[in-house]
Amino acid sequence: MSSLLSKLFDALKISTPDSIRQRPIKLVRPKKQPNPQFYGYAISHEWLVRFAEQHCPEKLRDRNSEGYKTHAMVRGYIHLVYFTGINNLDTIACFNPMEGASVPPEWIPVSNGDYDDVLSDEEILAFQIQTVHVLTVCSDEEESFKDRPNQEQMDYLTELVGHGPQWWMGCKSSY
Repeated sequence: MSSLLSKLFDALKISTPDSIRQRPIKLVRPKKQPNPQFYGYAISHEWLVRFAEQHCPEKLRDRNSEGYKTHAMVRGYIHLVYFTGINNLDTIACFNPMEGASVPPEWIPVSNGDYDDVLSDEEILAFQIQTVHVLTVCSDEEESFKDRPNQEQMDYLTELVGHGPQWWMGCKSSY
C-alpha cells in the first residue's frame, strides 16, 4: 500500500506548476526555409551596451578606452545568460525584410555568396540587404529546438528586452 501511495505522490510531483514551468516553451516551428531560422529578439548593439551599463557597470572598462563598445556588448551578453539562465542564448545576424514581407529570394544566394548565376556585378553592387542583430534562444534545427528555454525564462527575457520574440531567417546557410 505504501508503495502505491509513493507512486501516486511521485505522479503528483511530475504535474505540479513548477514542473510545467520547466518544460520548454510551446513553440511551433516555421515552414522550412533555405537558411536556418532563429527564434529571438531584435536588439541593437547599442541596446546590449546600455544593458551592460545598467546591470554590470563595475565590470566595464573606461568608456573612452579602445574597444569599449565590443567589451560592453560581450559583458551585456554574458550578464543576460547569467540573469536568464538560458545557456544557449546567441546573437545572429538575420534578414530584416520590410514589416509583414517575406525575405526576398534574391537575398539568400547573395548573403551566402552564391550569386554568380543570379545577379550581374552591377546588380550586386546596387544590392541592399537589410539585416538585424537577433538575440536568439533557439533555431528551427532539431538539437537547438529541443533545447529551447522554458516559459519562465522567456517571460523574464521578454521583460528585460522590452518586446516579444519572433522567428527570423539567418543570413547564412550554416552556422
